[in-house]
Amino acid sequence: MLLPHKHHPAGTTGASMRNLEYPMPWDSIFTYVGFPAFLKPFDGGGWRDVYKVSSPNEFFDAYDQTRTLCMTLQTAVNFKEYFRCYCVGQEKVHIMQYDPSAPFHERYVKNPAPVDPKLLDRVERDCLTLCRALGYDLNTVEFACEDGIPYAIDFMNPAPDADVSSVGQANFDWIVNQVADLAMEKARKHTGKAPEYRWSAFLGGPSDASANGKRPSVRKTSSKQPSKSARR
Repeated sequence: MLLPHKHHPAGTTGASMRNLEYPMPWDSIFTYVGFPAFLKPFDGGGWRDVYKVSSPNEFFDAYDQTRTLCMTLQTAVNFKEYFRCYCVGQEKVHIMQYDPSAPFHERYVKNPAPVDPKLLDRVERDCLTLCRALGYDLNTVEFACEDGIPYAIDFMNPAPDADVSSVGQANFDWIVNQVADLAMEKARKHTGKAPEYRWSAFLGGPSDASANGKRPSVRKTSSKQPSKSARR
């Protein structure tokens, strides 16, 4: 659920939030999202201004601290498996088991446990669907899996982590090689003419992603102190 700013930003007028009810229907919002939940900026990153809340009182305590930020309230995912996936050229996917509750340098699992091949196929398919819809040639997509369903909780990372000290040598080698191949392929196909970008292609044009099967389940989540519960 996207929420209005706690304090109106500069330039707000009487017409700025004319599509909202007043007072806000908090009870129905809490019923729809449920608890526990995560309150986070709609455009946040790096675990900034993220709160895990377990009740309306905890929500309002956190919401009162959000200043002029535009926040989202998102349902928690009680995940069993968690994956971080590199996607390159909207064609190649590298799935890595990931533990967001571990220290930063230990989050990429070095000795991954066996995973149901059908779940991995679904993760790869959903990763490609998202990246093709977004038009990202380089991205990482994170999936938290609950009851066998992978929820995409972070999927807008066109400058992803590729530090060998955190991702590990094998993952580092994969991303470096694939990005190098992509760069050479782009160079060979370069015509010297700059591409033309139009919003209409995003707003009204057909999407190649729609032909690739079912849409992925999407939940956006994170926490200042990650645990085995993630947010939608």
